Amino acid sequence: MNGFLNAVRYTGLVVFGVGILLLLAAILNYLVSFTDVIWMQPLFMRLYLFLAVTGILAYILVTFRRRE
Repeated sequence: MNGFLNAVRYTGLVVFGVGILLLLAAILNYLVSFTDVIWMQPLFMRLYLFLAVTGILAYILVTFRRRE
């Protein structure tokens, strides 16, 4: 069980990191407009923010869960 919880915790941390990096890249693309690919448009910023929030919540919920 402990291995599974560590896998969920670190997966949440990775999802958070990827979401933040993609969000920053999309914001930079919005400001500078260096590419026209669809997944770097402002429409996808909500998805990247959702990924970041989901990842950090998974990390927090597993890390600070109540122990018996």
